Amino acid sequence: MDKKTDTTAENSQTPAKSEEQPIDPKLVVKSGEPMTLERYKAVMPNLKQLGLSFHNLHEANKYFLPPPKEHPEYYDANGRLKVSWRVHLLPFLDQKELYGQFKLDEAWDSPHNAALAKNMPDIFRSPDSPADSTKTRFRVFECEREKGSNQISSMFPLGTPSRIRDTLDGTSNTILVVEVGPDQAVEWTKPGGLSVAQPQEELGASGTTVAVLIADGSIALIKRDLDDRLWKGIVGPQDRIAFDWDRIKANP
Repeated sequence: MDKKTDTTAENSQTPAKSEEQPIDPKLVVKSGEPMTLERYKAVMPNLKQLGLSFHNLHEANKYFLPPPKEHPEYYDANGRLKVSWRVHLLPFLDQKELYGQFKLDEAWDSPHNAALAKNMPDIFRSPDSPADSTKTRFRVFECEREKGSNQISSMFPLGTPSRIRDTLDGTSNTILVVEVGPDQAVEWTKPGGLSVAQPQEELGASGTTVAVLIADGSIALIKRDLDDRLWKGIVGPQDRIAFDWDRIKANP
């Protein structure tokens, strides 16, 4: 009787759930410091998977996002998707069930869609983001198409999405996705992108080196301290700005 009571008491003191493990300091981005090799290796698989998913989406749609001619209900009056590009990548990230739960013709913060934000896949989570966070630091640069032409200054123009053939500078010379600082994180379902007007400022409190996904699917670590003209050159797919990747890339 006493022995059984002691065992019960012992079990009652055992935590039902283990505490969340602290984040390894080597995986944390620190403003003003370069990214560690450990962190770069940790973030690379996420970016690579995003790149593969974008190309699979492009193969299915002929564009990097669903075209409004086929799905006008996905877009608002400003030519912006009602839910983020991340939601539209879900079918290509083994997340078809979650994708099917979204109402793509409703705003990201509608009562129905807002309730789904808690289900953020880990692919959108940075190595130093809290496990329960619904915010992502994987962002894209957004632009408007120039009136009277099809010229674009980023891979994500409002209205008609871009295609591989729109990258006149070449997919190996154009950025698709950039990882920003934690202060620039957004709800993963929220549409909208970074401004191409001042690219470096849009990175927020990132380190001195920044992980990026290039449009050809490759991953690079680049120096943050580039002037805006050069940043616009690697963000823009059609500007014909010449640059040397060896001078832009950084060693982790």
